[in-house]
This record gives sequence, C-alpha cells and structure tokens, in this order.
Amino acid sequence: MSQISSVSLRCINYNNSLVAVYRGGLILETTTKPTKETALWTVEYGSPSWKLFNSASSVCLTFNTKSKLINSSQENGSTYKKSLEVKHDDCRLQFRLSLTAVGNKLSLELLAENEPSCKASAVFFVREGFDQTFREIGKDFFSIHPNTAKTIADLVGNYYDYVVIGSSFCSLAFIHRTLHNEPEAKIIVLERGLKYLPEHHQQCPPSSTPGEVESRPWTISNETIQNEFVKNVHGQIPLLGGRSTYWSGWSPTPSIKELDGWPEDLKTSLLETYFDLAHEFLGVIDANQMNIQENGNFLYDIFQNSLRTCLDSATSIESVEQVLHGSLAMGNNRFIKFSTPEMLLSKKNVSVIFDCTVEKILHDGKKATALQTSQGIPLPLNDSKLILAMSTLPATTLVLNSFKNTEFPQISHVGKRFTAHFVSSVVARVPRQYLSLAENAPEVELGAVYITGMKDKAQYHLQLSGVTYTQCKDSSSIHGICKKYSANSIPRECLDITQNFAVVSCSTLGELDYKNKSNQFNLIKNCQSLIDNGELKLCLNDQDNKLWDLMDSVTFKVMSKLSPTENSDALEYWHETDKTWRQDAPPREQIRKKFLVHDASTMWIGDSTDTEAPVDLDYHIQCVNNVYITGGALWPTGGSWNPVLTIVAMAMHLADSIYKNARC
Repeated sequence: MSQISSVSLRCINYNNSLVAVYRGGLILETTTKPTKETALWTVEYGSPSWKLFNSASSVCLTFNTKSKLINSSQENGSTYKKSLEVKHDDCRLQFRLSLTAVGNKLSLELLAENEPSCKASAVFFVREGFDQTFREIGKDFFSIHPNTAKTIADLVGNYYDYVVIGSSFCSLAFIHRTLHNEPEAKIIVLERGLKYLPEHHQQCPPSSTPGEVESRPWTISNETIQNEFVKNVHGQIPLLGGRSTYWSGWSPTPSIKELDGWPEDLKTSLLETYFDLAHEFLGVIDANQMNIQENGNFLYDIFQNSLRTCLDSATSIESVEQVLHGSLAMGNNRFIKFSTPEMLLSKKNVSVIFDCTVEKILHDGKKATALQTSQGIPLPLNDSKLILAMSTLPATTLVLNSFKNTEFPQISHVGKRFTAHFVSSVVARVPRQYLSLAENAPEVELGAVYITGMKDKAQYHLQLSGVTYTQCKDSSSIHGICKKYSANSIPRECLDITQNFAVVSCSTLGELDYKNKSNQFNLIKNCQSLIDNGELKLCLNDQDNKLWDLMDSVTFKVMSKLSPTENSDALEYWHETDKTWRQDAPPREQIRKKFLVHDASTMWIGDSTDTEAPVDLDYHIQCVNNVYITGGALWPTGGSWNPVLTIVAMAMHLADSIYKNARC
C-alpha cells in the first residue's frame, strides 16, 4: 500500500483492545484485558485502503474503502462531533472525533453499525501532527482545535523575553521567580502534550485520570537489556504539568555532606538562600505538622509520632545516619501534592503553546537563533533567552542534535556522565497494638518517615509511608485516604480489614555511581528522527551492586523495628508473586525495580576547575550565549535524595542569575 500520509494517535486512557474482525467486518473488541503500555496507533491512507497499526499490541488493521464521507459538524449538548465513515465490505465502521467543551477533552471513538451488542469505546489521545492529514481528507475537518492556545504561527513577529521548554517543576519555578524579578516579562512555554489533568492525578476522579502515561523517547542499548535488574529509566509524562501531576511529594533538603562533589559557590547559594525559597514555593511541610483532617480526626498525628519513635533506633544500624519526619510538598490550604498546571496557566504574560515538540535548536555558531518544532514553522528567538526546563534525557537529546562536537568542542562531554537512583520496595504489616497507639486513636491514620544512609560516600535513603486502621473501616475508604494523602503507594490488596493493622510501604533509593564511564547517553548514528534518536547505556559496577545489597539488608533491618522483638512472628511481608502475607522476607528479584528513577547528570554544572563540565555556574551551555539548562541534567552527582526541592531551588537560582547579570 502506498502511503500518502500518516498520523500517530497516542492513546492515554486505553484499557480495551480497539477493534476486532467479526463476521467479515470490523467491530469493537469487548475484552477487558488491560493494556499496561501506552498504545501508539498509526493511521495510513492510500486510496482505496486504510491501515491502522498499534505498536504496543502489534495489531494491524487494513481495510478497503470504496467510499468515504466527512460528515458536517453538529452540536450535541456540550460535545461537538465530527465523523469519518468508511465502508468495509458490507459493514460500516465509523471514526468519530469528539471535543468536549468542558476541559477540552478530545476523544476518538470507533463505532460499528448494526452491532447493538458492541459499545463505543472512547479513547483520549494526544495529537501528533495529524490535523494536516485530516485536512487533506476533508476541508475544515479539524477546524475545532483541542486547545485554545496559540500556535507557533501566531507567535512569529511577536516579542517575548523568555522561551521555556517544558511545563513541570523547573519551568514553573523559573517563571515564578522571573516574574518576581521582572513583573512585565513576556514568556512563552512550549509543551509537547495537551492540557489534561488540572492538578495531581491523585486528586482527580479515577474515571478522568490516564493509566499508563509515561513515554520514553529514547532507545535502550543491547548491553542494558542484558542487565539482571535494571532495564530502563522511568519515562516522562507527555501532558501539561509533566511529572508534577505524577509524583510522591517527598521533598527532603540535602545536607552539605550529601552535596559532596558539587561546586562550592553553588552549594553556598543553595544552602543559604534557595533551598528556603524552594521550600516555601512548594509548600514543603514535615508530616508531624500537617493538619489534614478526615471525619474530624487528624490523619498525621498519633501514628506519625509513634512510627517515628518506633524507627528512631534505626540509627544503631551500620551506615544509617538520620531518622526524620517525612518532608512532603503538601503544605497548601488543601494539603494536596503540589502540581504546576493551575498556577502556570494563571501567570500574567505567560502563553502556553500545546502540542509543540522542539526538535532542534538552530544557531549561528554563538547563539541560538530559532527553534525547529513539530508544528512545522520555525520559532525565531531574536533576543529571547532559551530555557531548557525539560526532563533529563529529552533535554540531552535536543542539545546533542543541535550542537555538534565539531562546532562546540567545549560541550563534547554532554551525555558522557549519567546517574540515577535504583530502587527496592517492600510492604510490611504488624498488628496495630504493637505501635503503642492510644485506645482513642482515630480509626485511620497515616505516617511518613525519611531515613538517610551512607557507606563509603555512596548514598541511599528509605522513604516509609504507613497507614494504621481498625477493622470497622472498609478497604475502599482506607485506600481512598491513602491515595489522596499518603506519599508512597499502598496497594488496596494489602489492606486486610479483618484485623486491626498498621501497613508500611518502604521504598529504598540508592545512587548510581556517577564516575562509571560505562553509563552514557549518545545519539544513534544514521537515525532520521530528531526526537527519539538517543540511546541509553547502563551497566552497574561493583560499587552499585555493593550499595544495592547494603540497601536491601538495611531495609529489612529497619522494617524489623516495627515488631515488638526481633524475629517476632508479628511482622509479615507482602509477597507480590502469590499475593500473600508471609513471615519470610520476599526475595530480591521481587523487591528490586527494573526501572531507575530520577535520571540526572548528563549536562552537569561545574566551576572553572571542572574543564569537562558542559554547563557553567551561570547555567549557560558552554559557548552558547542564550541557552540555559535547568533540571536534573545539571546535577554534578546524583546523591540519593528526592530531587524536586533541589531542581526547584536551582531553577530559582537561574532566574536570579540571569536578572543580576542583566543589571551588571
């Protein structure tokens, strides 16, 4: 089949197989088997054939059409509908695009005529340049745009002070601080996804939240695939707000000891000024100070203090350094996890351009001059400053594609350093009475404790979230409270309401050795794509393996502190493989996660003594005057602490640095 045009539909809220062949025709599949991967559908048209291909499930549908019809737009309540009908043999298959006026939710439905037993299945998707394809099929078919924002074409000829790529923590923190310094500054935000979630997904109804939304626009090397445990890195969230709509809320402040290996001037600025600013901006609050109430009772109160007291003795374990109340970014008036969409869209003089992927930074050898984007029209930068507030690997891909080593030898080490956090997760429970809770303690309470550790300068930490409950509560009510207000995820199946329990979920994170030269991120040779042509190579060395073994050992020693005596049969562990509680500890192949988190350090920041650092202390890419980096890519070392407070502090520091330098 000759391909005239193609279109990609990224299905986000996708649970069912899309279509199946039945009685010679195409109908909706009625199976409810969930698909955990993000489904990417490609549609190709070459008269008289249509072809749909799903890369996640390897489903390919091809059908001929003798006639095709574009129906006129019609209003149906609050939903505008446009239909494309195609004929396959004697059965008619209808594609319907629906734009809901409330929330600008765009969906794709497949309808089979004369098949009453088959219900239409709505699928929300992110557009990737297919509006032009549909316009070729029928005039003005896609005239109703899924968002009200301007396009790149609308910006040409306008003046703006800053162009920010990305819409998550770093983006909002930089914009917030910049507008504090320059209230009249004009800022453009380029977001590859659409507006979908108004706030953190845990605050949204389950029916409106996507399931598996992560995308990974990079390739994994063959060596990485052969690893025993680590297979990849957690992906990015291709929606407005990015990772801020899907995160745990943990926001610890690193100590000067944990910042070992960072430039001294940067450490001083962060510790003296910017950690405090980030703390206030995110609304970070210690768990024992949160006044969240449910049914008139405080959620973080008696159990929080009891859990902390129970675990205080963990400092006697070799390599454990501190036991702290968990610091969570939930200190707002609703005590919900911080996210960026609402605040970002309310900022004065800030315009957000959705569905816009930056493919390449164009330059004249000294400064960036324009951006090549997926919308097809270059965005001139003129005198604007360009801020890369993206996740680590996409930002690195963009820089590698834009600035070649032959032209910019000063940044030849981009991608040659990589670090992240490897993770082990354990869930344990003990009868409620072992935590010395008062008889009048609330029926449901939460707890959050943060424990730091270090061995031979290699860092790790434990983040523990707990819930205690009585059997008079139903599991759905308990899970609803956990989902809304706890940090770590506590699976509903772990909540056995036949007894009064305390259930504690522990995630232990350790730093990948940043000195390991085998870990790199490079471009794939002869790859035509400018978005997903990066390749990540991961290989754990002896230091990593020793640290991970130590982490697992410490994790079980810490969890044993929950029981009244060592080796007590009161403590049980959740075994995910057979969905049972048992007294024996789960094996490491069950608790060790296959995906690294918090990837960092590909474009680390350094002072004049670090001749290989791609970024200087003013956050410039070396020898490119108007391009600045923020986010995890900047980190000289990975440490083990959760990164959000630190990347927010650095984004604010960047804003102040630009402002001060402009006034010199």
